[in-house]
Amino acid sequence: MLGRSIIKLQGSSTQRVIASSVRQTRTFTSSYKISNKSEKNDDVEIQMKKVDKELNKLAKEPTKVDGSLINRPDLWTGLPDDVISSLYRERVLALGKNYKPSEEELKAVLTTAQNPLQAEFIKTIYNETEADIFETDEVDYDNYISEGNFMDESEEPREWDEHPTIAQDIVRDFRDQLKFNRIAAYEMPHLAQYRQEYKPTDKKLKPVTYRYTSYLGEDHPAEKKVVLTLKVADLQLSEKESHKFKLLAGVRYDHITDVLKMSSDKFLEPAQNTTYLSDILDDLIKESKNKPEEFEDVPLDTRHTVAKYSKKQNKSKKIFEFPKEWENPIDPKTRKVEIDSLLHENLNFVKNLKP
Repeated sequence: MLGRSIIKLQGSSTQRVIASSVRQTRTFTSSYKISNKSEKNDDVEIQMKKVDKELNKLAKEPTKVDGSLINRPDLWTGLPDDVISSLYRERVLALGKNYKPSEEELKAVLTTAQNPLQAEFIKTIYNETEADIFETDEVDYDNYISEGNFMDESEEPREWDEHPTIAQDIVRDFRDQLKFNRIAAYEMPHLAQYRQEYKPTDKKLKPVTYRYTSYLGEDHPAEKKVVLTLKVADLQLSEKESHKFKLLAGVRYDHITDVLKMSSDKFLEPAQNTTYLSDILDDLIKESKNKPEEFEDVPLDTRHTVAKYSKKQNKSKKIFEFPKEWENPIDPKTRKVEIDSLLHENLNFVKNLKP
């Protein structure tokens, strides 16, 4: 009888009420079985009769169509997601300007969300009106930064209470100068406690000098080149060892300045060229100490040094004396200027000029 009554009813709202009543009846029946077993049959029959009366009463009332749920958002909860969405759209279209959001409708719509993030997004869209969408300002004036360029908006806030760009640059430079002045006044005096006396490097302990070349802001092929210079006297070699060392150095040794100079750009990195020159210097020193007396009678070739210093661009310019026979001294006492004759000459010259 209960199943037949449910089948005969039409309309989703009526079905929801009937299903709810059936669930309550079943719950009441199960609880009643547990609490009071002795009066089981009598009470169940009484409850079933009440349910039958309610079903018969509902069956006699006019049936409701699905469209009646449009104005009952409180009954949407529990329906499928697509049904809730369609009911919401139909309600908005049906009411038009008279549409007003409600808490029951929002709760029903939020049940269609799959996660909390989607529910928050649905809630934001639901509470947002059309006017709120078009009131959004695309330009954030407070965070708009422009140096050297002016905005074209006529209603720009605080348009006339700022300095021009050039003035702002001057103020910025002045602030930078003040920053360094404060550092010089308050921070740099504390560096005095780290002051140390300068002690030049002892050439006998570190006789070798390496020179590197770097071009700031760009890559250059000459950056890999390393130049090694040293004075042979700083190597603390004996006379025979020093003589053999100079012979092995060849044209790289300058006998006038007693300086050995070598360079290398054979490798790509300056550190590699430095290591290469250091190895060559170690080999020269090692070889100069190997039987130096055998090269004692070999003279040192200085032709390359003489040729270098004898070039025209390295010669000192000689100032020649002015020949005395060219001199023509004038006694200041004998020099006289006849002003009258000069004036007459000038007047005659002016008169002879043609107009």
